[in-house]
Amino acid sequence: MKWFYLTALLVAALLFLSPLLLLYGEQPDDYPGKIVLWDAYGAAVKSMDPATCGDTTSSGVQGNIYEGLYCYHFLKRPPEVIPLLADGMPEVSDEGLIYTIRIKKGVKYHRNPCFGVNPDGTYRTRTVRAGDFVLSFKRIADYHINTGLAWAFIAGRIVGLDEWRQESRRKNSGDFSRYVEPVEGIEAVDEHTLRIRLTKPFPQFIYVLAMHVYAPVPPEAIDYWLASEDDGKGGRRSIPRHERSTEFKRPEQVVGTGPYLLKEWRRKSKIVLVRNPDFREDYYPTEGAPGDKEAGLLEDAGKRVPFIDVIHMNFAEEESSAWMLFLTKRRDVSGIPPETFDFVVTPGKELTDKWKERRIFLRKYNSPSIYWIAFNVEDPIFRASKSLRQAICLAYDVENHIKVLYNGRGERAVNIIPSTFKGHKEAGPGPYYKLDLDEARRKLQQAKKELQAVGLLTNGEIPELKLDLSSGAYANRLADFARQQFDKLGLKLKVVFNDWPTLQRKVHNKQAQMYTMGWHADYPDAENFLQLFYSGNIDKGTNNSNYSNPAFDKLYEKVRTTPDTPERTKMYAEMARMISEDCPVLLLSEPTSFVLFYEWVKNFKPHPVGYGFAKYRRIDTDLRHALGGGR
Repeated sequence: MKWFYLTALLVAALLFLSPLLLLYGEQPDDYPGKIVLWDAYGAAVKSMDPATCGDTTSSGVQGNIYEGLYCYHFLKRPPEVIPLLADGMPEVSDEGLIYTIRIKKGVKYHRNPCFGVNPDGTYRTRTVRAGDFVLSFKRIADYHINTGLAWAFIAGRIVGLDEWRQESRRKNSGDFSRYVEPVEGIEAVDEHTLRIRLTKPFPQFIYVLAMHVYAPVPPEAIDYWLASEDDGKGGRRSIPRHERSTEFKRPEQVVGTGPYLLKEWRRKSKIVLVRNPDFREDYYPTEGAPGDKEAGLLEDAGKRVPFIDVIHMNFAEEESSAWMLFLTKRRDVSGIPPETFDFVVTPGKELTDKWKERRIFLRKYNSPSIYWIAFNVEDPIFRASKSLRQAICLAYDVENHIKVLYNGRGERAVNIIPSTFKGHKEAGPGPYYKLDLDEARRKLQQAKKELQAVGLLTNGEIPELKLDLSSGAYANRLADFARQQFDKLGLKLKVVFNDWPTLQRKVHNKQAQMYTMGWHADYPDAENFLQLFYSGNIDKGTNNSNYSNPAFDKLYEKVRTTPDTPERTKMYAEMARMISEDCPVLLLSEPTSFVLFYEWVKNFKPHPVGYGFAKYRRIDTDLRHALGGGR
């Protein structure tokens, strides 16, 4: 049966190839003489503006274009923060409130018309200044830009920034004069020195500074791309304030400092990044984690990066399309679709010999992520009945969910802190994050009493519930599975399918009653997950369950200024237990990723939290040609 299936797969791949060529073009001839990494992405990219970036797909692209002050070491584990555009680690005052950061000299922006044009017609550039970081923080705080994720991390943390935000609200969205107004706590001391003053100690601030969303922004880009337009006569004219955009939305408007330029971005079609010819001298790391040398991950130690000229990513919303791109060697790295998994991976979770013979490798890794179904706690039904939330958690067969929908790729999440973070073990499993149908039915009866007391039953029954999902084959399978789980309690479930941006918008606007989502750690600390349930973050876009608990909030406000101590870990655990009791989310899994890559792909080591590591990837072009890669 396996042989038949594998043969059928190869035949299907050939049959699939013709429409694939029509859809994605004759890729091998697109970039003659260039070293190309071929890849795919399955979710619509929300943004190319660092200020509005808040999802892993957008971050995966943007991380190669924009750079922040700090980043993570590519190889070291546990993750280690290192300087990127900063010239060394920050100087921190004794009380932990003042960060003085030196900026590297000579770092150039991507060439762009916003800097002017040379006599030979080429675009100019300039070097990064400390004031550009001041502008980036102002844009994050700007009331007129949807910067939910980035703003949530620094709201209330920097002296004068919240006040600046309130002032920005009073101005017209197209009045960029607000960016000239100072912020007391963010200062460019000189061209290469940035000083940030915090309102209270913020132990995780170095992790925040390692996020590319706070990348420098040149004011020239705002003046040229947002405040003016081509006048049709070779010059520029001012755009009326009420017609101005506040975000960078087109490829030509993207001005970063990273190793790659955004050459092309066709929504739900393809993204093309090309090597930045002005990228400064940067080198592959010379040390790594235990086992890296033996794995060949230090063979390029000390060599200048990037190694790859072009990164070409095709949009493949369906897993079958992305998988066929890999099978036909038009994609270098790939996940494994659920329906194919058992024919590629052994029961012991290793790659089968037949796939090894094709010079394909398997990399398994765990990232600090948790998937869940969120309950909108502001929805009348879920607000009125905690028992209903608990009953659904108890009735949902998460272990089978992981087995059926993920081929066993992951472990059940038993509290809101990832198992590799401090606080998880101390918190222990939540009382409702287990399968117990008898207890679920008792909770359901209690839920009916709670809902009856506020007049929310319909003919004595709980009204139909609604679950919003993204679209695609996986979502269809999840919808069928979820209906079975709710049916066990006699609950009617309506499933609504959305594309990714629509789902995000509905969640942000509190229009979803239940929805599937997850959180991938922005930094290696439990606070990054606990802040998702702080009521102060409801309007900032990270507390999407709209959960509010005064006791939780009080503890969170204390813990976020507490340094890494046993006392803080104890508080983390206490907060996780509050979430386990109140159940604003139905926890599903901590996923394990299974990724395949051809032998010609070198330096492949996924990072648990960081982005922007494509510069270290290398393609052995001779081996690719020898193995029939054709490029």
